[in-house]
Amino acid sequence: MQLLKMPLFEVLLPVIESNSIHDWTANDFWKQMKLSKKERHRFNRQRMYRILRKLVELGFLEKELNQHHPRFSLFKETPKINEIRFLNKEESDVSKIKLEEAKVSSEIIFLEKQVEKYRKLELSFPNISNKIYDAKTVCSSQLLELKAYRSALQSVIAS
Repeated sequence: MQLLKMPLFEVLLPVIESNSIHDWTANDFWKQMKLSKKERHRFNRQRMYRILRKLVELGFLEKELNQHHPRFSLFKETPKINEIRFLNKEESDVSKIKLEEAKVSSEIIFLEKQVEKYRKLELSFPNISNKIYDAKTVCSSQLLELKAYRSALQSVIAS
């Protein structure tokens, strides 16, 4: 979606997600964006106007033009704006899944090293090899479970 690539859209997105937009002026959007003093300059204000114009063009917002004072035109959300709200939630979930996949991958690496160490222990301590073998079997089954889980996570990320 071309909106996502527009400068400042990532700052405006939380405003859209967390508010019901009915009879808002452009200044209401500006106030809700909560930019730092350094970011509150004419160029960012122009970027915000461009984003609002694009949201109107694409049918996410309706603009009620005030004939006497065009600066006080009012914006209302359309049902289509929910597409933007759900889009960002999907991206947030995907990033959580990627984080989970990275965590599982590191656990898999740890368990693989642990299985390798159990093999060395079996050779070093043949008297208790049965006990070491049992621990290695438990570790191997955990490793298999985590590999299956990682595979499922990767298939969700790829789709």
